[in-house]
Amino acid sequence: MLHIGVDYGRRRTGLAMERQGVVLPLEPILASTWRKIAGRLSNLMEEEGELLVVLGLPLTASGRGTELSAEAEALAEFLIGRGFTVELQRETSSTLEADELRRGPRDGRTDSVAAALILKRFLGLP
Repeated sequence: MLHIGVDYGRRRTGLAMERQGVVLPLEPILASTWRKIAGRLSNLMEEEGELLVVLGLPLTASGRGTELSAEAEALAEFLIGRGFTVELQRETSSTLEADELRRGPRDGRTDSVAAALILKRFLGLP
């Protein structure tokens, strides 16, 4: 089973995948919509086989939900309704960490680095 990390954003959605214990950022989805996200995941499933989608859940530092966390939970339900297996993973500070790791324009690549961090947390990888 292929693990796919997703850092959902209203404008850009970062993606990452795990291969043999190594997590790699993928091309982000720009101007992201839920249908675009589901379509990209469908393409990955056709290429790679069964997927486990690890979707970042944006919570406050104290663990409280936000408007975007409710949206991420709704996206999880949308994806489940389309046949994907989805796990939610707390993503607190993943974008800040990704910004430190990858200095550059916010072109979506930082979002994919954040997706890689989310997936690494889920898998318990350093």
